[in-house]
Amino acid sequence: MDTLPDLDTLASCALFENVDRSVLQSLLTKGTFRDIYEGDILVKPGDENHDLYLLLSGNLKVFLDSDRGLQIEPDLGFPISPGECIGEMSIIEHKPVSAYVRAESDCRLLVINEQIFWDELIPIPGIVKNLLQDLSSRMRRLDKVALQTIEERLKLDTLRRDLEAAAQIQSNILPHATPLFADRPQVDVAATVIPARAVGGDFFDTFCLDDRTICIAIGDVSGKGIPAALFMIRAITLLRLQVSNLNHSCVRALGAILESINRNLCDSNERGMFVTLFIGLLDLPTGKLTYVNGGHNPPFIQRNDEPFTLLDVLPGMLLGVSDKADYIISETVLQPGDRLVAYTDGVTEARNRKTEFFTEVQAIRILNQISHDARSQVILDTLQQSVFDFSGDVQQSDDITILVLRYCGEVDPTRTLNTI
Repeated sequence: MDTLPDLDTLASCALFENVDRSVLQSLLTKGTFRDIYEGDILVKPGDENHDLYLLLSGNLKVFLDSDRGLQIEPDLGFPISPGECIGEMSIIEHKPVSAYVRAESDCRLLVINEQIFWDELIPIPGIVKNLLQDLSSRMRRLDKVALQTIEERLKLDTLRRDLEAAAQIQSNILPHATPLFADRPQVDVAATVIPARAVGGDFFDTFCLDDRTICIAIGDVSGKGIPAALFMIRAITLLRLQVSNLNHSCVRALGAILESINRNLCDSNERGMFVTLFIGLLDLPTGKLTYVNGGHNPPFIQRNDEPFTLLDVLPGMLLGVSDKADYIISETVLQPGDRLVAYTDGVTEARNRKTEFFTEVQAIRILNQISHDARSQVILDTLQQSVFDFSGDVQQSDDITILVLRYCGEVDPTRTLNTI
């Protein structure tokens, strides 16, 4: 771009159609030349502009002003081709620029100052006619782009409202009591879901089967967004319908229940989605925990004030993959003071700017630093904040779900748990 354009190039511009070449020669000496490069912004909304830009080579694109910026609607702009000009509207109206103009390739421009525009360009015979024709053509294109932009924004606004409604519906499905099982002093339970998007696939559930048995569950659906949210609703509905029929006398049927849930999830699952799921049934008087694991991360457990370790779980297949999968129950007995921390892989696979994972080792290290008398909500908040601190300004890429259960046994009314 080191050479000046010749008269033929200038004469080929629509603005100078039928203009005497001696006049064009004068303009070449009075205008200035500017080179911009692919991706550069020539002008943006709000800029004061005092120049007419005539595109000699390359390609520009005009984007309407948007509070969402250029990245949202990149295909809705209209092109400016060699021989066309831009900037005359802000000169004529004496108003700031109202659109983005971006270089789609390396460009060379002839820049004509507004003083020259009014004093020497406009008086040239034929220039006003050419300018009006160019403006008329551009306004027709602008009207089309404006209509497309409005339509796209309406679609985005509708989608945004739908997502907000879906997020609210999904949130309402999960238990909201604080604390969970407030009427069961034998346990102290807290849980949370922090979706990476408006809606997600993580979930937890807690409910009573009878006056002595409670159910806790945590799951993680494959994928993100609306499909994952719908599959999550399907999974949690099946879970509640089938597990709620159990009681303390038939908890060993939990494996068969999980197999039934799995078969239902495999049915009409053309998208090939799946869910990991951990379900535990706790007998409150004895502390006996009956549980089944379907491909989920093993929970952390702390026994007798010893360090946290991973709960022993038998391998189980993801739900929704094979309708022939078997699920075998496991059992353990919790003693008063024992704590169970279930989570989804959004915790252990959270990344920092170095792309390092948070990991199970890091999670256990954090949990072991927490007071043995801390309430479940404190444990949850500490682990959650540790994940956020580790990730820093890295955007959350996966849903984060944590469920903490402390077994208190037969509570001594004279003893209280530490609240800090």
